[in-house]
Amino acid sequence: MKMKLVHALLVVAVMSAPVNAEFKTTSWTTPGPQGMNLKGKMFTLSQYEGAISFYPPYFSPTPWPSTTYYITTDIPTSTSYPWTTAPTTRSVSVCLRYLTDFGQTSNPRIFTLSPSSAPLQVNVDQLGVYTLDFNPSGYNTLYMKPSIRFWSTIVPDIWSRFCFTLDSTKNVAQVFSGSNISIRKLIPHQYVWSGEPVIEFEGFDGQVTDIQMWDYPLSYREVFKYMTNGVYGPYRGSVLTWSSISYTPRGNTLLEDVYEWQAKQQISGRRRGHQPKGGRKNRKCVNVEKEKKQL
Repeated sequence: MKMKLVHALLVVAVMSAPVNAEFKTTSWTTPGPQGMNLKGKMFTLSQYEGAISFYPPYFSPTPWPSTTYYITTDIPTSTSYPWTTAPTTRSVSVCLRYLTDFGQTSNPRIFTLSPSSAPLQVNVDQLGVYTLDFNPSGYNTLYMKPSIRFWSTIVPDIWSRFCFTLDSTKNVAQVFSGSNISIRKLIPHQYVWSGEPVIEFEGFDGQVTDIQMWDYPLSYREVFKYMTNGVYGPYRGSVLTWSSISYTPRGNTLLEDVYEWQAKQQISGRRRGHQPKGGRKNRKCVNVEKEKKQL
């Protein structure tokens, strides 16, 4: 009887013990909201604990069919989807803004384009060299360093602004970072984008925002519009755009306002606060020369 009483007390003690406040999201693949406008938002990702895939609202990423399909830039309707027959060549461009501190690895993978069909991995190292791996299991890799100053009117901000263009017709690629460009390089082996409109972030530690994708190689003018945040003209991806995007998170991810908006909110919050004792103190301008003459 005593043993049963002791066991019951132990069960009650365990059930009433305080719960640890730390919470970690378990791995899951439930699709997030469809067609979200994420302007002014950023995702924080963890290298080992979280991943996320982005795709257009009309697209279902799982499962990606074994047959390769291709998309057009026509706007889909509720009854028709923009699939078409495969062209002989298919080009692609991607732009995004990201932040990482290289704390976990010196050469992190930023993203993988079309992970289920013809994956193209993009990595960056601490020296600003980007690796474009067109075949992760083979030998079709380019090393691109955007070190050539091309636009003098682009001012730096907190984000690493990145674009790459791939012209399958000419079999050439180029990388852009802020005001700099890389040289154009021929791809060792022919690469044709599969048309799978999915970009996946896995193994990345930091923040990402403003993801755009086009199904053609961007002109310098279009890249410039993106790098200047639309000041010199609007930009919008023909395949994927941050203002109407769907996503599937896996593991631990965080969606919140970008740093710039958070800073504005803090400043405006201080302005609405209480004034210091003695009321509001206005600044007073003093003419020193005039006061000297009066003396």
